Amino acid sequence: PPPVEIRIETRVLPKTKKNLEEQAKREAYEKQLEEERKQQEKLNQAQQQKLQMEKFEKERHKIEQEKKRHEEERRRKEEEEQKSTLEGRLAKFVSDLTHNQTPSEFSLSGVEMSNVRWRILASCLKNNLTLKDLHLSRKGITDEEGEEIIKSLKNNNMLEKLEMEGNQLGKSSARQIGEYLATNDKLKYLDLEGNELYDTDIVDTTSIIALAEGIKKNQCLISINLSYCNLDRECGRILAQAMRENQTIIHFDFRGNEFPLEIVRDITNSLKRNKELYNMYRLEEWKERKIAHREDEYTEMIDITLQQEHIKKMNIISREEAGKREKESRWEEERLKKEYEMKREMEKLMNEAKKRQEKGKNKKRGKSKKKKK
Repeated sequence: PPPVEIRIETRVLPKTKKNLEEQAKREAYEKQLEEERKQQEKLNQAQQQKLQMEKFEKERHKIEQEKKRHEEERRRKEEEEQKSTLEGRLAKFVSDLTHNQTPSEFSLSGVEMSNVRWRILASCLKNNLTLKDLHLSRKGITDEEGEEIIKSLKNNNMLEKLEMEGNQLGKSSARQIGEYLATNDKLKYLDLEGNELYDTDIVDTTSIIALAEGIKKNQCLISINLSYCNLDRECGRILAQAMRENQTIIHFDFRGNEFPLEIVRDITNSLKRNKELYNMYRLEEWKERKIAHREDEYTEMIDITLQQEHIKKMNIISREEAGKREKESRWEEERLKKEYEMKREMEKLMNEAKKRQEKGKNKKRGKSKKKKK
């Protein structure tokens, strides 16, 4: 078909007031539509960016989970291989931990350790119910290994003493120790001397704050050693504030740290207060034990008296039964004797009757012979 020509005619309206108002309205409307279109485009772009970010986060999370799974699998294989090569004291200790047959106290002094062996030990400590004192001093434990060990102890509610003096623990371990103390109600002695729990070059007190929070919430720890842990004034202030709320710690060794005199006095006052509370509780416990001891003695005396009365009753009953048995025995003897005598008498009477019968027969025979003659 032939091409269609399209002609656009532009008609210029006269500039009357009404036409100008209509033109202003059209322009405003077109401007509003343009703004809405731009906003919609921005909204669409933001939604697309959000979707892309969500997709990216999902992919990243998936990759991280996969890496984590591969890492856990690799660690598990390493631990299984190492377990098969364990020998000596360490092999026995791991076996005893697994079967809850450990002595109450154990030290790894003289035992060669590695990263994988520390992980094996940590996994065995989780559910142990027999170990009470664990000595891990001067074993070169790194911050990562220390974090693994403390994590495993969160499920252990039997350990009363933990010594990790002279290792290489750092901020991560300090944070885990704080979380451990916040929920633990069994540990009484904790030694962390000589570990750099704080880095003065990097001003980050989050690990010390976590440790202080654990001290605040803990209600069983008696002694803590943080001497020579590279703690500065700010760390001392945080720990002093925690000690104001703690009521059980009576021994706090903080030598070798940069604590000013006012913080030292503050901590010392808290320790004095806790010591007075400790002595008061001990005195009350002693009185309660004394009262309980007296009650036990009184109960024991009552038990002895009751036992003696029971023994007397049993003796009386046994004598009565013995007398009864003796009477029954005599009665039985007399009965048997009477039966025997009656039997003898009957036999005697029977013999006499037989004799009389024979005599009668003989008399009859003699008479019959006389008649015949």
